[in-house]
Amino acid sequence: MKKSPYIIYFLFIITALSCRQPGLHLTKYVNPLLGTTALTDSAELGYNPPWRTWNGLTGPAATVPFAMVQVVPVTTYGSGSGYEYEVNTIKAFAQTSGTDWGQLNIPIMPLEGNNFTADDFASKYSHSNESAHPGYYSVVLDRYHIKAELTATKRCAFHKYTYLDGQDKKLAFDLVHSGGGSSIWKFNKTGDNIVTGRQGGLYFYAVTNLKIDSFNIYKRNPTQPDIPRSGQGAGGQHKLTGDIDIPVVSFEKSNKPLEVKIGISRVSPEGAKLNYTTEIANKSFSEVYKNADNSWEKLLDKVKVTGGTERQKMLFYSCLYRQFWYPSITSDADGKTAIYHRSRREPGNHSKPSIEKQDTIPGFDTYSSPAFWDVFRTQLVMLDMVLPKVSNDIIKSLILTGEHSGGFLPTSFHGDFASSFITGAYLRGIKDYDVKKAYQLMLDNANTPTGEGVRGPRPHNGQYLKLGYVPEANILNPVTETVSTAGTTKTLEFAYSDYSIALMAKALGDSSTYKSMLKRSQNYKNVFDPETELMRGRLADGSWYAPFDPGYPYYEFMYREANAWQASFFVPQDTKGLISLFKSPADFERKVDSLFTIPWGGYAKDNLSCFLGQFCMGNQPDFNYPYLYYFVNKPEKSQAILSKLLSDYFGMGPEGLALPGMDDHGSLTGWYVFNAMGIYPYSPADPQYIVSVPIFDKIEIKLGNGKTFTINKKGSGKNIDHLTIGGKPLNDWFVNYKDMSKGEALNIFTK
Repeated sequence: MKKSPYIIYFLFIITALSCRQPGLHLTKYVNPLLGTTALTDSAELGYNPPWRTWNGLTGPAATVPFAMVQVVPVTTYGSGSGYEYEVNTIKAFAQTSGTDWGQLNIPIMPLEGNNFTADDFASKYSHSNESAHPGYYSVVLDRYHIKAELTATKRCAFHKYTYLDGQDKKLAFDLVHSGGGSSIWKFNKTGDNIVTGRQGGLYFYAVTNLKIDSFNIYKRNPTQPDIPRSGQGAGGQHKLTGDIDIPVVSFEKSNKPLEVKIGISRVSPEGAKLNYTTEIANKSFSEVYKNADNSWEKLLDKVKVTGGTERQKMLFYSCLYRQFWYPSITSDADGKTAIYHRSRREPGNHSKPSIEKQDTIPGFDTYSSPAFWDVFRTQLVMLDMVLPKVSNDIIKSLILTGEHSGGFLPTSFHGDFASSFITGAYLRGIKDYDVKKAYQLMLDNANTPTGEGVRGPRPHNGQYLKLGYVPEANILNPVTETVSTAGTTKTLEFAYSDYSIALMAKALGDSSTYKSMLKRSQNYKNVFDPETELMRGRLADGSWYAPFDPGYPYYEFMYREANAWQASFFVPQDTKGLISLFKSPADFERKVDSLFTIPWGGYAKDNLSCFLGQFCMGNQPDFNYPYLYYFVNKPEKSQAILSKLLSDYFGMGPEGLALPGMDDHGSLTGWYVFNAMGIYPYSPADPQYIVSVPIFDKIEIKLGNGKTFTINKKGSGKNIDHLTIGGKPLNDWFVNYKDMSKGEALNIFTK
């Protein structure tokens, strides 16, 4: 007899609560569903959406901090995290997730009896029968009357499937699917309750609590739109020119829940087995979940807030939670990691670089490369403050990779911000790595004249070094998708990275490099057009690109994911110098007024959403623009903007779960965390923070050195009256990390 939905939900809630660690309290504020919904209201978005908008792209995956594993319910392949709140069917549970594409590896799906086909085994579900907590996810699959529960360790996933009607238990390994499509896969039964294999470069070792009765290969229609063209199936490699193989495992009859423990590795099949044996082999589901919950509580406890509303606490801790997801650990439990050796090509050598994989034990935890363009502004600075050991190992990983992949630091999408991260970390006291090697890699990135047959991390750097800017092509009638140099944005970003290197050079006593890089950091002036008072594309002959429409957004022409308004104020290294290019400070103030008041033109572009005038809260380029008024001594105008953004642009939509844009590995949620605390890394490479009025009365931050930095909001005013640090007057808008690291209290007196 089928159980009623109310009984199912009751059982589901009891199980979830019984698994939770007693006495913990901060995890209760975290809602992993924040960022999973999409906005549809054109008034909120700034345009009429012709597609599903990118208002978070997060997922409610069961995971632990910086894990290799994020076990996520997949509603949509080809989406960001794999989970889209409004889709009412679940296709599988994948072992990896993210906030971008290319994850969703090793999808599995519990099935029952013969109530499925290879092309149709997704199940409907209801949010009323769904629960998500840090380290835990549960849902009832309506089609099969199965309660699915997920938890995880750092390198292993734990699935628990309770068959509510006692059905025959089966499990599909849908290895032809992944976030970016799966080109190569293997699957083998290697024991009475063990299956192993790989998908792409990810190996898995899966152990079930029930004995495998048999496994069969189901054939899928190859015309399905999200099926790749070639792959590797059970027992051997083949081209997928006909039907597509889906291994389905059947289990012995039992009244027990089906439990599946999966170890994964980016190194080897042996590594996947080792990770399983080390982390999860002898542990129960409740034990693994309690450990996961405890690990999240420990990190959330790094920042304690007092005051504020329950909604503000939910938003704050849900955003803080996202700061500790990435980058993911890549080394196995024994310390072994995979290194890819890439030959460095000399000028004029157009052959492909050779790539060779080698396993090594470097002696520290290795991490994937951060999404620098996104997170150097927020999330990485948070790690520097509260988890310096993680930041230190990330830098070691960057050095290790750089030494074996052509001699450069990774750039991640656009710009060259690894140097900003390393400098900021160093100046915050993180130095337990080969500083000379890191510095040399930073210089190699900055000084390699890429272009004309020379490849490197900074595209068009040869022209940048020669002209002092990256020129734009003279293209007639460009559109958003026009591919060119994005030269204006590159110039601004390279100039900031040059500034970061100058800071590092100064700290290391390299005065010559300090002077040359500080001079190069002024290159932003070379793309400032005094007529329009905006940053503008410049041709190689020095003339300005025309015709010029400052409101039209481009993705690779003149700007990167921005229009002129959204790109023109990115000079955090020298905002006062930027102001000096205007007729007067009052003229600059009027320009910033226009930034926040000229209406967005209604352009529907993926990465751009949720505007305040031309300012785009949903994308990274203008993250620090609300603070521009500080530099003309009008902080109250900045505060009004910050207060509106914090209150109206996070937790949006009818469910209160939408973010203003794509979270990008914690960048957008990191913006919320810092500004809610009343401090923000305006120039992330500098060890200082600009101060605003926090939304909480008291914030206690446990720094990596063991000290607690406290921020106290004094009074109920909306604006800053004066500041003190350690009881002494702070005669600037910036608080230095040196004072913070002593555990001195920042008092923000309001009016």
